[in-house]
Amino acid sequence: MNMADVDSIYLFFDTILISPYRIGIPSVAAFWFGTAILACWCILFGEISMSIGYLWNRKYYNGLNKEMIRMHNISIEAILRKDKKIFKSANNWANEYFGKVFFSHAALFAISLWPVPFAMGWLQKRFSGIDIHTIPVLNYGLEYPFVFLSAYIILRYLFSKIRKNLPFFNRIDKIKEEDAKDSGEMKSWNDLVPKEKKEADTQLAFEESEGAKTAS
Repeated sequence: MNMADVDSIYLFFDTILISPYRIGIPSVAAFWFGTAILACWCILFGEISMSIGYLWNRKYYNGLNKEMIRMHNISIEAILRKDKKIFKSANNWANEYFGKVFFSHAALFAISLWPVPFAMGWLQKRFSGIDIHTIPVLNYGLEYPFVFLSAYIILRYLFSKIRKNLPFFNRIDKIKEEDAKDSGEMKSWNDLVPKEKKEADTQLAFEESEGAKTAS
């Protein structure tokens, strides 16, 4: 895509994007308001894109999770059986799948950020060179990146708090929870502790708790 194509896209959306900046309030407040609306659009389209990306690759993500948990559990069972060879092999595979799960989710998160460079490009064309605020001592001007990134970070945090109340995203979260359950339960390293020792620790904790109540 060349610059002419990008400019055409900016021109197409310009009327919509600039509208919130013209609501008839003081210019600085209008700039914050318009940029906050722009940040909201970025968050919304980014989250929708990330959700679609997850649904599109759901089978792949499930497969990675299942294999990661399966290999991890095999490595735990190998320790219990004192089988060093199987433990090393299963543990290597578990680490391999853990890396794939980690980077696949990092890539998924990156999808949610695609509207940000688009918005920054539009802001640059519209407001480049205009100081919104000035740091008094340094006499350093803060332009649109300061306002946009501040609004984006705050609104993204607030969005995470209300996400479960939005029907579409609530449904996506439930699908992820179902997939997590379907992947199986990951055994804990605590399972390596002998049953007798766990019972003894539990009994000791109970006695200490009762002793503390009596003393008080």
